[in-house]
Amino acid sequence: MTSDVIKRIEEAFSAPLKDGERRKILYLYDEEETYLESITEWSKESGNCEVLKVTPSNYFHTNYVIEKELVNENLFLYFVMDRPALGDNPLIDVVLYSEELKVDAKSQLYLTLGIESDNKELIDLIDQYATFFRSKERLTRFTRLFHQTPFQNQETLEYSVLATLTKASSPNWMSVLIELFEEAAEDNSDKWEAIIKFGNEDRFWDLMDTLFGYGPSTSHSGFLSVEELMRQVFITYLCTELEEQSPKAFQSYLLPKNNAVVVFINQWMNKKNKEDSYAFVSTVVEDRIQLGDHIQHLASTDLARLETFKYFDYAFIEETIQAIRLQATDYERLSPLLSKRRNTFWYPHFRSVYHFLSWSIKLSHYMNQFDERFSQLTTAEEIWEDYANSTYHIDQAYRKLYTYWDQLSDAFKESASTLKDDMERLYTNRFLPSFTKKWDRYYANQLNSHSQKLQQSFFKEEVKPYVIQDRRIVVFISDGLRYEAGKELFLELTKETRFNGEMDWMQTELPSITSLGMANLLPHDSIQLLESGEVLVDGQSTKGLDNREALLKEKAHSESLAIHTERIHQMNMNELRETFSRKKVVYIYHNKVDAIGDNRPTEHEVISATKESISEIKQLMHRLTNELSISSFLVTADHGYLYTRSPIPTSAKVQLDSEMDAWIKNKRFILSETEKDASRGLSFTLSERLDRAGYVTVPRGLNRFALQGGGYQYVHGGHLPQEMMVPLLRIKTDRSKNEIPEVEVSLVSQTRVITNNVVWLNFLQLEAVSEQKKEKRLKLYFEDDQGRKISNEVVLIADSEMTSSDERVVTEKFVLLNEKYNPYETYYFVMENEYDDTDVQKEAFKIDLV
Repeated sequence: MTSDVIKRIEEAFSAPLKDGERRKILYLYDEEETYLESITEWSKESGNCEVLKVTPSNYFHTNYVIEKELVNENLFLYFVMDRPALGDNPLIDVVLYSEELKVDAKSQLYLTLGIESDNKELIDLIDQYATFFRSKERLTRFTRLFHQTPFQNQETLEYSVLATLTKASSPNWMSVLIELFEEAAEDNSDKWEAIIKFGNEDRFWDLMDTLFGYGPSTSHSGFLSVEELMRQVFITYLCTELEEQSPKAFQSYLLPKNNAVVVFINQWMNKKNKEDSYAFVSTVVEDRIQLGDHIQHLASTDLARLETFKYFDYAFIEETIQAIRLQATDYERLSPLLSKRRNTFWYPHFRSVYHFLSWSIKLSHYMNQFDERFSQLTTAEEIWEDYANSTYHIDQAYRKLYTYWDQLSDAFKESASTLKDDMERLYTNRFLPSFTKKWDRYYANQLNSHSQKLQQSFFKEEVKPYVIQDRRIVVFISDGLRYEAGKELFLELTKETRFNGEMDWMQTELPSITSLGMANLLPHDSIQLLESGEVLVDGQSTKGLDNREALLKEKAHSESLAIHTERIHQMNMNELRETFSRKKVVYIYHNKVDAIGDNRPTEHEVISATKESISEIKQLMHRLTNELSISSFLVTADHGYLYTRSPIPTSAKVQLDSEMDAWIKNKRFILSETEKDASRGLSFTLSERLDRAGYVTVPRGLNRFALQGGGYQYVHGGHLPQEMMVPLLRIKTDRSKNEIPEVEVSLVSQTRVITNNVVWLNFLQLEAVSEQKKEKRLKLYFEDDQGRKISNEVVLIADSEMTSSDERVVTEKFVLLNEKYNPYETYYFVMENEYDDTDVQKEAFKIDLV
């Protein structure tokens, strides 16, 4: 305390002289002489002033000293007495032109709070909260909150008191109510009791009446409580969402000032560190009001936009499951509804099930397109090209829906199991038989229908140009990363600024197996397939990293490297730089899909393995770009795979004679010296590129040869595009090229004058989302010229794939706070890119409310 007083005296004497002042005179009334010794000692040390002790018996002597002896020095008059009446103070003329140092408790409090002692409005309000300010802990927290905002007025002071007592993070009504509602939902009342004890309960209810119109006449029970206010706030918000479909039983709960309710609930939902709080409180309220007993059947279009309670997500999910199963709706209707759901608060809680539904819809949609298109294809080459451009979507959708199915809770799996079974039948009983039957018929001996894109030409066509130009190239080879997964990886990479490039494909040899695929990707003049299944490149073994690296150094570049991704993960940055130093050709081998899929106990995990592979390759490419400045990548695979989640029926297992003469027997191929009986499958002469006379026999369609060991659901080695088409990604990290641009969104409503607290605005997504344009996510709201939000916030996700512009128009509702708006001032509608803070558009508006 003494140090604070000394500091204030120093500040007073160091301040510039005012007009008419020759010196500074400071005075203090303190009968107890609490600070006299300290101030006197300080004055001697600093030389800033002379201290004069004033008592009732030395008034006139002191006046003589002031006026005659110390006429130029700064003075500190220490009155050792209570403050006398003005007429009883012989030094009144000196006091009137001097400055008083106040060190009483109230003055010290005002000083601590940074409030001028002549600010009567705030001083009177502080005096009303005298009990509150007696605690040092409360005072410290209050001071921090009070100075968070530049608006230090009565409202800020009162909400700073409430925020202190409720432990809210900000001195505003929204933060205070969130804390009180969360406490009420927990059946606790500590914070509310603190308001009663140290705050002003009556004043709190006055504020709620001002904000929401909540008082004795609008309270559902006639009594005031936080619990009931919470319930009425949520019901009021719900009814603004339901509009004319609001239950009659809820009418008596509605608050008259619902704009503040809408903005409050909306901003609570969007408050980054309060999502869990809203989820908890709304769930408690939903249960307490027994929502399900009051809501009648709602159309899916209504359910898609409602978000007050998670009840609507459950209802929408169930409605969507039935709609897909009954095929009563189409992709064009359901897909936008699911997209709209992404804008809602509860979406992250149900993300997996929504993705499962979305991919189920897409699978049905792609199948319908396939049925229309496939009948027109009449050659193996047409089918192959169609698969690369369109049909791969079906395999991708099948994989993706199981990616999210595996993440569902048991409860959702139970409710969606029939839909999952429908999708399984659609894929395994309809698509695969139709596709593979026609492929078998036209494939015949067209193994080389795309000789310009054979896997065996990879090094010559893709890697060697880098070697010739003495440029570094990094090649990722992911075992079993089939074409459709490569497509997903490509889109993930090119969404970012860092990566751009192009997507292509290659055709493997038959059989489509690891040993042949890995050999094909190495530099070579000839490839020899031995009867044992081992593959030689120019007479040298290709098994293992050492042999592959030796081949690269001999035939590609002396500075070559072959390495597993696991080894890279173990390296720190310095080790990585040392390992890659001076290397011109780097082959990075990644093995997750095939390692898991080829193992019967884990073959069901091939779905998650594919997802993890995409993520790992993407992360490694980021790391190599950041730490090594790699600028060119090639990503490919040795082979693809065929997978179904449902067990393979006995009818699809082709029995083989135990005495059959063959070099290698596999579930998807047989290698033999002689051609096999056509009843067992399709036989083809081995490619002349394999330097081996013989035959490869594959089972028809998606059948498997009945053999011991391994699994039946994940297989490869056969002749289907799913097995023989592998991705080829040519990726650059040239920052001079732009990333895939986002679609543009335009505010198309013509009005720029708002005459109602509720306003509807129309937005047009200018282009459809495609491989050339990606989605955009915007936060939309109104603000004043100080940047303060004055409306609810809407999240708009522009991700429509619809070709018609009319189907890409979205209408959103905005509710303004109940405030006085100046019709001559400018307000702004903000369109803020959620992922790019430099992309902010503002439209000027006038607000002229009647």
